[in-house]
Amino acid sequence: MEERSQRAISSRNKESYLKAKAAFNQKDMAACMRYYAPDHQMRSLDVGPGRQHIERFLSSMHESWPDLVIVVEHAVAEDDWVVGRCTTTATHAKTVMGAAPTNRKVQAAFWDMHRFDAEGRIVETWNLLDSLALMQQLGLVPTQPK
Repeated sequence: MEERSQRAISSRNKESYLKAKAAFNQKDMAACMRYYAPDHQMRSLDVGPGRQHIERFLSSMHESWPDLVIVVEHAVAEDDWVVGRCTTTATHAKTVMGAAPTNRKVQAAFWDMHRFDAEGRIVETWNLLDSLALMQQLGLVPTQPK
């Protein structure tokens, strides 16, 4: 494929990634799901193919963390791939991981990697959350002494 054309595809995929995150932040799941292929596969969870799995996962994030906001700190696109480093911020207002609500703001980093199809829709997703930082803020594990 011509380099110029490949850059255009990478740019389109990165823009779609950013728009999907913006729709998620606006709690517009219908708009968010337009960026995922019908046969989307979550690779971080043991579920079969189907966009309904990512929709259920993302919706559950809003249920657990009603004011959750994702900030994309850095996104890199190459060929069919987009990788993002993000920060999430939310109020611990509901029981999460067995921890009773503290009503404190919590913040955690996560990284996600997505493969896009020829139409510019996400067909595969991998997620990695800094769970230790989150569990420390929820009081489930002690923090490191300073």
